Amino acid sequence: MNSNKIGKNILLISTPVFVISLFAMFFVDRLQEFIGALLLLISYVFFCVSFSLIFYNSVTLKRNKVIKVISIISGTVFIIGWSFKFLHWPGASILVITSNFLFSFGCLPLIMKSRYEKRISLVTEKTLILSIADMISISFILNGLLFKFMHWPGGIHLIISGTVILVITFISWNISFRKEVKLRLVAEEKLKETLNIIEEKQKEITDSINYAKRIQDAILPSIEFVNSYLPHCVINYQPKDIVAGDFYWAEKLGNHFFIAAADCTGHGVPGALVSVVCCNALNRTVNEFKIDEPGEILDKTRELVLETFSKNGSDIKDGMDISLISINGTTVKWAGANNPLWYFHNNEFKIIKANKQPIGKSDNVEPFVTHTLELHKGDLLYLFTDGLADQFGGPKGKKFKYNQIESILNSNIALSVDKQVETLKSAINLWMGEIEQVDDICFIAIKL
Repeated sequence: MNSNKIGKNILLISTPVFVISLFAMFFVDRLQEFIGALLLLISYVFFCVSFSLIFYNSVTLKRNKVIKVISIISGTVFIIGWSFKFLHWPGASILVITSNFLFSFGCLPLIMKSRYEKRISLVTEKTLILSIADMISISFILNGLLFKFMHWPGGIHLIISGTVILVITFISWNISFRKEVKLRLVAEEKLKETLNIIEEKQKEITDSINYAKRIQDAILPSIEFVNSYLPHCVINYQPKDIVAGDFYWAEKLGNHFFIAAADCTGHGVPGALVSVVCCNALNRTVNEFKIDEPGEILDKTRELVLETFSKNGSDIKDGMDISLISINGTTVKWAGANNPLWYFHNNEFKIIKANKQPIGKSDNVEPFVTHTLELHKGDLLYLFTDGLADQFGGPKGKKFKYNQIESILNSNIALSVDKQVETLKSAINLWMGEIEQVDDICFIAIKL
């Protein structure tokens, strides 16, 4: 049985005994009055002890609140008792005894436990002994004052004994504090050394990742290159970390200009490594194998990605989702792996769904389908990854979702693609608020 239960049981027994003894003081004869007084004193001591037991193993904050409450009550009663003594009113002795016992048996053990916990970093046995000695010395002094107040013998001896113990413990605590200061100084020096090492390592890692970003940025096509073939094309590219798993890709082959938004497995450094493999596979497919059909490009890219990841026999399932278009005048060909194509034709919003398979290892592999569109000048095309729709935010911390993106695009169809993308960025930033970006974002808007 723990101290809390023991304390509650003692409280249940001592309280009615205390009340009965109190009544016995007024309604019984001298013998019974003496017995009642003795029971009253014993039950009150146990009543005070019960509070110490109930809150002894409580959390520090709760125990400290109890210490404060008991100290205020006992101190107030003590002051009232001395005031009664000074004014020669009845009941002064009872009040002083009550306050003394409440503090000695109800509060001091809790103070001892709190001091012990606070200094537990020192030698455990020594800390415990000093905490107990503190409690005993204060108890001796308080009870010595009580004995003097009641004119009982031994009061001066209790005060002297308590004072001697208090001086010894004070000196011992001082020695322990000095030891603790030395230990803390040593610990602080070791902590500083460790933090310096961590800071240096972190700087090395950050420098490496920043250099990796330079390499990844070099792989991405320049906006000038894209705009030289698609003057009305805007790319919103927002990596979650320094480097990203999302990337955009563009290439020219004959009369065909290719542009894609891709989302590789993961983000950060792992995603960036996969993006290098996938980007290289796209480049080889178009430049080395001269494939110009989007569906066939994705087929060959998947073959090259799987070939790269299987060279050492590892079972790597990483890959990418992608939305890829080929533009030749107003003739647009498109293929997608998990990511769809959105477009406006004659101001009418339309969607083409992608093949439900990634560029990478997959069950039920099938050829990617090429969709051919005969569009008009002024029609709009949108390629994107899932980072925008999956961003959490708003008043309830939910995902942004595709229907909000569609609604914003429909509402701003008359604006230039620059304004459309800017409006979309403002909407997602407002939606995010203080919530951290959860994924890379890549969104491409094209006006023919």
